[in-house]
Amino acid sequence: MQNLTILAKYPFLTDAKKYIKENGPTVNELLENILYERARTIGVERLDNAFNKRDIGERSLATDTDCIMELLSYPIARMVAVCVADNYFNKRYALGEAYNAYKNLLKESTEFLLDVSKEFNIKTYYSKENNKISVFFKDYLRYAPTRYKEWKMINRDMEHGHIRITHKDLARLILEALRARINQELSTRECNKTINETFTSDINKFQNTVMMHRKKIEAAPVGKISIEKLPPCMKDILSAIQAGENVPHMGRFALVAFLNSLKLNTNEILKLFSTAPDYEEDKTRYQVEHITGSSSTTSYRPPGCDKMRTYGICPTDKMDNLCKRISHPHRYYIIKWKREKGKK
Repeated sequence: MQNLTILAKYPFLTDAKKYIKENGPTVNELLENILYERARTIGVERLDNAFNKRDIGERSLATDTDCIMELLSYPIARMVAVCVADNYFNKRYALGEAYNAYKNLLKESTEFLLDVSKEFNIKTYYSKENNKISVFFKDYLRYAPTRYKEWKMINRDMEHGHIRITHKDLARLILEALRARINQELSTRECNKTINETFTSDINKFQNTVMMHRKKIEAAPVGKISIEKLPPCMKDILSAIQAGENVPHMGRFALVAFLNSLKLNTNEILKLFSTAPDYEEDKTRYQVEHITGSSSTTSYRPPGCDKMRTYGICPTDKMDNLCKRISHPHRYYIIKWKREKGKK
């Protein structure tokens, strides 16, 4: 059994769940007893920090009581998140939990990371003599953020089906695995009536925050464009990115090339991506500048409707009458823009 500090820092571990089951309070005690009021407060704090700061935050773990309150706040946060019942909110929360774990894992020993990786069935090989870590290629492909250049298979060494990685890389794979697990678990849970009643004001606050956040994104023009005039395909891709969903490379490419064709500059395009829960400016900037030609000799044109359908990124169920009459997303936006201009 791990010590309390470790369990508090990594509440997703099997040992942490076992500790709560064997030593923790009942659900009713956790929600009603004054002894656990601090855990309830921290649970809400985790959610608030995750949504607004993309990290659940750090709290003192100096005493056993600190550790126990921190540990118990994890299931509380998850139960409240389920009752908020918003996909974007949950994805942002999941990233906040995963990123906090990632920061802590960077400070741990490689042996500790190898143990944690087993929690997610990530098959690893470690040579202590030369301090080399590798991961089975299927597990690498499952969790590696291959939308970034350095994570693409072509830029990695592979031997006997295992990909060479670093300590930091393994921590990042665990981040992605944990984020995926929390997302999946939250999506399959139902709101507990007692949780909903106990945290009504907090749940309403989070729901209102998400609603205002969405309205702000949808209403705010970026550069010279209006998001409301985007064709369904581009609006769909942008919405998925901002919700933290795993958008394929071609989807990201199509959106950036499309925005570039409307004369948005790099910073304006980055602003649209910046609301995504997993936004990393340096890496996103590199991708954007490559596609737009700012850092390369080629400025790529956005794909037409036929190619969008071929790539599987045309939401045919969301096509409107204008979609059916044009052959390129750029044309859709121009027609919408001219129509609005004609009304003025």
